[in-house]
Amino acid sequence: MTPWPSPCRTALALAVSGLLASTLVTTVTSATAAASPKIVIRASLSGFASSNTASAAKGLLAATAQYEKAHPSVKVQWLPGPEGGTPSIVESNAQVETLAAGGDAPDIVWEQYGPIISGSLPAGLLQNMTPFLEKPNPYVPGNKKWLSLYSPSVVPYMKAPNGHIKVILGSAVEDGFIYNKADFKKAGITTVPATWAAFIADLSKLKAAGLTPFIFADGSFDNPSWFERMVATSLLANQVNKFNVSHSIGVTSSLDVAVGIHKGIISMSNPSYAEGWKLLGQLARYSMTGESTYNANSPVTATTPPLSVVPLFTQGKVAVIWDGNFTIPSLDQLGFANKFGVFPEPTITKATTPLALGTPTQGAIGGPNGVGQWSITSEKADHTMTPEKTKVVMNFLAWLFAPKNVDLWLKPTNTDDIPTEPSVPKPNVPGLESLVPKGKVPITVDVLLDDVLGAAASTSALRLVQDYVDGSSSYAAFSSQWQSLLTTSAESWAAQNHVNLNKY
Repeated sequence: MTPWPSPCRTALALAVSGLLASTLVTTVTSATAAASPKIVIRASLSGFASSNTASAAKGLLAATAQYEKAHPSVKVQWLPGPEGGTPSIVESNAQVETLAAGGDAPDIVWEQYGPIISGSLPAGLLQNMTPFLEKPNPYVPGNKKWLSLYSPSVVPYMKAPNGHIKVILGSAVEDGFIYNKADFKKAGITTVPATWAAFIADLSKLKAAGLTPFIFADGSFDNPSWFERMVATSLLANQVNKFNVSHSIGVTSSLDVAVGIHKGIISMSNPSYAEGWKLLGQLARYSMTGESTYNANSPVTATTPPLSVVPLFTQGKVAVIWDGNFTIPSLDQLGFANKFGVFPEPTITKATTPLALGTPTQGAIGGPNGVGQWSITSEKADHTMTPEKTKVVMNFLAWLFAPKNVDLWLKPTNTDDIPTEPSVPKPNVPGLESLVPKGKVPITVDVLLDDVLGAAASTSALRLVQDYVDGSSSYAAFSSQWQSLLTTSAESWAAQNHVNLNKY
């Protein structure tokens, strides 16, 4: 694991220092509490809503107010997210680590399973929640232990490589391609594509019909990291056992990726790995220009880049976008209900490349990383944290994750995310079922773009992808630069973590 604080994150941490001022200095106080509470819990709203005035936060604040009323010695302060929307987890973790370096991290922070499973977070940043989750949730009658409330498939996504539970997950998301039904009809497309070859053929038909087929929104990490996951997971499925030294059952760890790079498997000299990036070049030919101005996860109301892709889609300026189930409510609100369809990532088959393994990737890109994902910080990262306060913080989280309260705060978010606790009602969303994996999900291979080898590596990787997609960098140039970044990132991670890659 990364020594704490992490040197590789310094550049990005400084870059977001201005954002920190607006994000984490001003606190948002939840509803009434006792005049002189003994314990104040500071909790991050990032990844949930940008402020306590957002409709998404309504249920959360209501649940918090109920807790404060029942526990008058406790007050909860929700820290707002940045203006204009939520940062990526890469940016958010960099912010948290900057605060943690001075012992000023919030008590409860937004987190996602990727950095937890990968082991990329600095050692000593987050606490082990396992002892609390192995005991009954005091707010749910009859349960033998808190963990029993979750779907069994979700629990492995909460665990760090050492088996410690470092994050609690409230809901799952699934992503896929969303298409304009009228545009498909105009192009003569009668069925949704199940394979990558069929997908590219459909994009060609859309272009021939005078339409802008697609936008690969690379203004932030979403589409690029999803693509990296899709192609690496699919094309390396028969080689992942050679570098999965952590024996992951979900997502490859930082150690796995570093070993894969060191062994030359995750390498541009490996035809199977390089093929994925050739497919991105193929896809880019059908993408509209100005991709870096847009992001798949920006608020629909964003007025400065990266902008949301949703208005482009509903205004008929682009036929297909790559987004998540969280976008569907926005489409309905903009009057686009029943005018769109969805389909999962098409499988890469030998009709596209002889290197294809025909591995479906449904579920490998989405998963339990919807709203309601929280970790608690350590005494080292948070100077107000004590063993006694940890018990109070976990008690508050137990309240939030009692099924009746999950339903209370999840519904108002209007994201149609899928609860990770089976007893919480699920949304009824047209098309959502087609995105949910039906069979076993392959081990997800996550390399550079999702904070696996550090935020600095992710930021550099995004710039390379942007240059490649917008045509300012040839495949040859991209390949050389990408390989250099793979090598230096793996070596840097190994050095910082005192890992001898030669022993694997």
